[in-house]
Amino acid sequence: MDIPNPKPQTPNPMAHPDLERDLSRERFAMRSLLEFARTLTPDLGPIGILKSIQRTIMGKTLITDGFAYLSIDSDADDRTYKLVSHSGLKQFPFPDEIDFEQLEGWLFSAPEGVRTTLPIFDSEQNEIIAFLGFGKSILPNTDLSGEDTYLESLSLLAGMAITNARLFEAERERERFEAELRLAREIQQSLLPAELPKIAGFSFAALSRQSELVGGDYYDILELTDTRVLLVIADVVGKGISAAILMSNVQASLHALLPQVQSGELSLAKLAERLNKLIAASTTAERFVTAVFAIADSTTNDLEIVVCGHPRPIIVHDGHATSELTASGLPLGVLTSATYCAENISFDKGTSVFLYTDGLSEAVTTRDGKMLGINGASALAPKVVREGVAHIEEYLNSEAGVSVRDDLTLVVANRI
Repeated sequence: MDIPNPKPQTPNPMAHPDLERDLSRERFAMRSLLEFARTLTPDLGPIGILKSIQRTIMGKTLITDGFAYLSIDSDADDRTYKLVSHSGLKQFPFPDEIDFEQLEGWLFSAPEGVRTTLPIFDSEQNEIIAFLGFGKSILPNTDLSGEDTYLESLSLLAGMAITNARLFEAERERERFEAELRLAREIQQSLLPAELPKIAGFSFAALSRQSELVGGDYYDILELTDTRVLLVIADVVGKGISAAILMSNVQASLHALLPQVQSGELSLAKLAERLNKLIAASTTAERFVTAVFAIADSTTNDLEIVVCGHPRPIIVHDGHATSELTASGLPLGVLTSATYCAENISFDKGTSVFLYTDGLSEAVTTRDGKMLGINGASALAPKVVREGVAHIEEYLNSEAGVSVRDDLTLVVANRI
C-alpha cells in the first residue's frame, strides 16, 4: 500500500517566541533605519549628520554620556579630528582636536567611562572620517553590546551621508567661487576702455585676453588734450583674483592722478614715481607691477616713454620694427624710493608704437618648445600694425605655431 507523502509543515513562529521576537526586532530596526536614512540630507552638513546619528543612538538606549569627533582635513597620513559634540563624561577632559594615532588608540582602549566606540568610515570604507563614543545608559540593564548589526548599519549610513554632504558643500563652494569670479571678471572688464578715443592725428587698436576668468593685465588710452594722449599698459605679477584686485588699484590710482598729468603739474616720470609709492604702500614687494607709460603729441610729433620693468615698446616705421629705447626702471611697488626717467623719440606720421605684455614674448612655439622672445615679438609687430590686433591669436596659433598660455594684452598707436 502506498504511503502518501506528508504535507510540508509551515513553521509556526508562535511556536518559537524567541525567534518571533528577534524577527520583529529586526523588522523594526530596518524600518527605523530606512526612515532615519531619509532624514540624512546633504543640507544638514557633516556636523549636523554626525550629531543626528549620535542623538539617535543615545535616544534609543537612553544614554546620556557621549562624544563625537569629525575629521577636518583629507590628508590620510596626517588626519586631524575636531570635537563637535560632548555631553557628560566629565571625568575625562576631551581635547578639541586629536590626531589619527590618538583616535586609533581609543579604538582599542576607550577613554574612562566610555563603554562603546563607533568609528565611521567614508563611503568607500577606506578612511575613518568620524568617531563616536558612548557611556552607560540610565537603565541599568541596557547597553549597546547586543546592537552590533544596528550600529554597523548606522555607521554605513553616516559614512555615506557625510561623504555626500562634503561633496555637496564642495560643489556649492565651487559654484559660489565661480559666481564671484564671473562678477570679478565683469568688474575687471569694466575697468578697461569701453571704446578707444578718437583724437586727430592718431588711430588706436587694443586687445586684452585673460588666460583665466580674471587676470592682472591692464591697458588704457586716455585723452589729455586735443593733441595729446596717454598710453598705458601694465602687468601685475601672478594671476587670478589677487592680481585683478591689484590691477584695479593701479587703474584707480592712475585715474586719480590724471588731472595733474593733464594740467602739466605732474610729468610722466613723476607719475610713475607717485604710482610706485602708492602700490608699494598697499602691497608687499612680492606683488609688483610692470608698466609702460607713454605720452604721444601730434603737434610736436614727440613720443615720451617711461618703462617700469616692462618689455620695451617696439617702434614700427615704414613696415620695419626698431628698438630705439634703452632705459628701464624698477617695476612698480618693489622699492618705495625708486625713481624713473623718460625717453623721448620722434613720432612722425607713418610711425606706430607697439606695446605688449610678456604673454606675447613668453608664448611658446609648438615647433621647438622655445619662447617667442623679444626678437619674435619685434618680428611680429609690423604685421600687427599692418593688419590689426583682432586676429593676432589666430595668426599666432595657425601661422606662427605659437601657443599663448599667459594673459595677453596688446596696444597699438598709429601716427596718421
